[in-house]
Amino acid sequence: MLVPRPYQQRVVDDLWRFFDEHPDGNPVVEACVGAGKSMMVAMIAQRAMTEYPGTRIVVIVPSKELLVQNVEELYSVWPEARAGVYSAAVKSKQLGYDLTYATIGSIYRQAHLMGRIDLILADECHGINPKDTGMWRSFINDLRKYGSPARVVGLTGTPFRGNGAWLTCGEEPLFTNVCTRVTIRELLDLGFLSPLTTIETKTHIDVSTARTVAGDYNLQDLAKLTDKDELVQAAADEIVVMGAPRKKWLVFAVNVAHAEHVCAALIDRGIPSAVVTGDTPSAQRDGAIAAYRRGELRCLVNVSVLTTGFNVRDIDFLVLLRATKSPVLYVQILGRALRTAEGKTDALIADFTDTIATLGPVDEIKGRVPSGGRKGQAPTKICPNCGNPNPASAVECVEGCGHVFPEPDRITHGTEASAAAVLSSQKETMFKVVPVDRVAYKLHQKEDKPDSLRVEYYSGLMRVASEWVCLSHEGYARRKAESWWRQRATIDAIPSSTHDAIEWLNYSESILRKPSELTVSKEKYPSILSYNWN
Repeated sequence: MLVPRPYQQRVVDDLWRFFDEHPDGNPVVEACVGAGKSMMVAMIAQRAMTEYPGTRIVVIVPSKELLVQNVEELYSVWPEARAGVYSAAVKSKQLGYDLTYATIGSIYRQAHLMGRIDLILADECHGINPKDTGMWRSFINDLRKYGSPARVVGLTGTPFRGNGAWLTCGEEPLFTNVCTRVTIRELLDLGFLSPLTTIETKTHIDVSTARTVAGDYNLQDLAKLTDKDELVQAAADEIVVMGAPRKKWLVFAVNVAHAEHVCAALIDRGIPSAVVTGDTPSAQRDGAIAAYRRGELRCLVNVSVLTTGFNVRDIDFLVLLRATKSPVLYVQILGRALRTAEGKTDALIADFTDTIATLGPVDEIKGRVPSGGRKGQAPTKICPNCGNPNPASAVECVEGCGHVFPEPDRITHGTEASAAAVLSSQKETMFKVVPVDRVAYKLHQKEDKPDSLRVEYYSGLMRVASEWVCLSHEGYARRKAESWWRQRATIDAIPSSTHDAIEWLNYSESILRKPSELTVSKEKYPSILSYNWN
């Protein structure tokens, strides 16, 4: 049986505290990518049904992938559970269980068959309509019409809508509070997420003339400005160079035609790639994703489908060829690269648009209060920092988030554009491309550690970067060193140790190719982000 992480237990405890303090109301649990929402759902269901026998729960998710993930997690947390599954996508229509997992598209017309439902756990709840319409709201209203209490707990990594408005805002918001949160910054600090780095691109897609509709760019305008052959070819040239040391690439395109053009350009450059869109037949899409997981495909080019529910942990290179103003889509896109994997130290983000520069560090994204705020029975105002309602007279947020009213004059998504930093810790970090005139190879010895090869890169007389290649190590370090050597070698052999490498290089440094340029971070001790071999 899986043991929850401390923050997962904290979330469940916070939710119970909310229930104790609020006899009614529908809370949101903010849990970022990698937090383990499926496990939290299982923990909530187990606790509710154990402490209050007879409690009946329905867990609703938007897709088949999330359904399967949630059910698997339930039995890993609670092996004795008995749950029904209601979803046409998995060919199962089981009702009559005290705990039911369902996809919203299959269940929303079946409220009359459900019996009493005490609790609805809504995964990816940012997709629920702020007005009293749509499948989710119809199902909830029908349950209540038939006499169910049907209290709703929403779970999402983005407790705001596509236009950035908090889920607690609007004319008819379903959700009343954000009761607890697990943030990207918290999990980065705990080591449960992979750091992200950005790299400057030479090709830039200018979408400044695109219209904005419902808080994001008009897709037809984006396609006209983005899907140009000269842009596709130039971007593909850069992608191949930037991604050379990376394992799995994921590219976000504007529409199907754009995705196909980008994929063809990458294939022409020798990169095994496939397109995945909403129009891709299910079997074909599943086959492409399976080949990608196995490493038979290096790159998937997708159109807004590989976001929520797509979990390939070893993605380490993500490319934005599709600009967005939507903070929800932005967080979902970058979230695909945030998961940790064996041997993965970070993920590289190449933004050919101005998305990162516009929306700011992904770990600082939060909702905004739209004009008019939240319409409710009592005069309230929404905290722009945490999204919770406050008395109109409040000077400081009553939820203790630290926000002091009045609000700033200019409300954004909680960020400031900051030199395209993708994480808040990088706000002051800039990157530069430097020419390489000479490479020096030295033996690096450290007490009680295997020797390594120190590689120093010089531009003129100045050393601009260094790295260490662990040819005498074992395991992942050795495999990474072998990959590093193969990328540069002009011969087929790989030295068995650092000492062998030094001997070979003393004989002829031409054994290894010299990069013409490096992209390095502007830090006291620069990190090498990519190599150019032209």
